[in-house]
Amino acid sequence: NAITGKNPAFVIVDSSGKFAYVSNRLDNSVWTYNINPSTGGLASINTAAKAVETGIGPYSIALSPNGKFAYVTYINSNNVSAFKVNTQSGELSDIDLPLATGVNPYSVTVDPSGKFAYVANNVSLSTGVNSNDISIYTIDPLRGSLKNIVTRISTQKEPTSIIVDPSGKFAYVANQVSSNI
Repeated sequence: NAITGKNPAFVIVDSSGKFAYVSNRLDNSVWTYNINPSTGGLASINTAAKAVETGIGPYSIALSPNGKFAYVTYINSNNVSAFKVNTQSGELSDIDLPLATGVNPYSVTVDPSGKFAYVANNVSLSTGVNSNDISIYTIDPLRGSLKNIVTRISTQKEPTSIIVDPSGKFAYVANQVSSNI
């Protein structure tokens, strides 16, 4: 068992299998871990004091296909942040200020080309305000920064997850309340 921050919400492993990233909602942090190649055990490479903090309530994490960038949604501050990944140490560093998303961004994914990021926006648990849409961003191939390119696209009720198929032609959204994809 690896120690992490408060209320871990999401874990992802990089494509090299060397690093894992965990979002911790209640202490607003993303922790990075080395993965032991023999045992699969995790060893934290940063402490709570060094954890990335750019929004409130980090939830979902996506990595670019080349492993150089990471994207994190923040469900309590309704934004998404881009980070540069140090491919040697696994550590994350801020690229730009966070960008606005819809309400309660639950999920982020990057298409296989690494050119686009998509965020599924849900509903505010505290206010009941619905977003029910997808935010779409282009990704700068050199810097990894995001740029909002499209007015949000409507979905069914309360999208919780989005994924792009390996061809990059199709995106699938899981809608919790409407019980459909």
